[in-house]
Amino acid sequence: MRTIITVLFLLLGTAAYEQAPFDYKRDFKPFLEQSQDKSSPLYYQKLLIRFLNNDSTLSNAETLALMIGYTEEPHYKPFEDMDAEKEVFDLNEEGNYDSALVKAKIYLQKHPLSLRVLKEASYCYHSQKKQDSADYYMDLVDKVMNAMTYSGNGKKPETPMFSLGLADGEYFIPNIGMKVLGKDTDWNKDNLFMEIIDASKSGDDHINYYFVIQHAKEKIDDDKVNDSVEKKKKKDDRKKKDKKDKKDKATPPPVQQ
Repeated sequence: MRTIITVLFLLLGTAAYEQAPFDYKRDFKPFLEQSQDKSSPLYYQKLLIRFLNNDSTLSNAETLALMIGYTEEPHYKPFEDMDAEKEVFDLNEEGNYDSALVKAKIYLQKHPLSLRVLKEASYCYHSQKKQDSADYYMDLVDKVMNAMTYSGNGKKPETPMFSLGLADGEYFIPNIGMKVLGKDTDWNKDNLFMEIIDASKSGDDHINYYFVIQHAKEKIDDDKVNDSVEKKKKKDDRKKKDKKDKKDKATPPPVQQ
């Protein structure tokens, strides 16, 4: 069903998997800091405007900095995002292209770098024979894909590709004409959490691809901590209120003179 879309990604070729100069352990934090600095050329909002304008001069390194910068955005919820992305995908699978496109465009307003939904938006327009719009979203998919391959070749645990979402590795593999045979998670020697995809071109061969999702894991962990703190605060507030109410009830009213 998605053959036409998938074939476009085969143009990436072997060259896209060459060793990149990016090292996650060394470079993630500096990229993140620059993405939050308004005076930096890698400032998130500046790069986002160029990305959405489909700026052909936007480099792979700049797109990668944009993706890293997005991890600081309040809408970045890697676990919850998977369900919303699947809704768009399922609507397309059912042929409900109008509904899928409405959901995709709303989602992309706050999640502009979603590999899965950008592709689904392109597929919606392609199915509606609106090729200019389909090409626009496919160009944005290309930018994300190229930034991922720039970040690492993904062929070794020591050179994983940067994956913004928890499952972007699972979407990346079909985009290059391969099948996902299995998936797993593990840490590499730098103690970075990775998604590992068992991929195949023919069904007989098995190639592991590694995608670093350390930032997504930390975001989920932070959210869990924040949620537990908030719940504890609400519980403590309720206890204080209950104590106050009991105290007020136990205190007799003043005697009227």
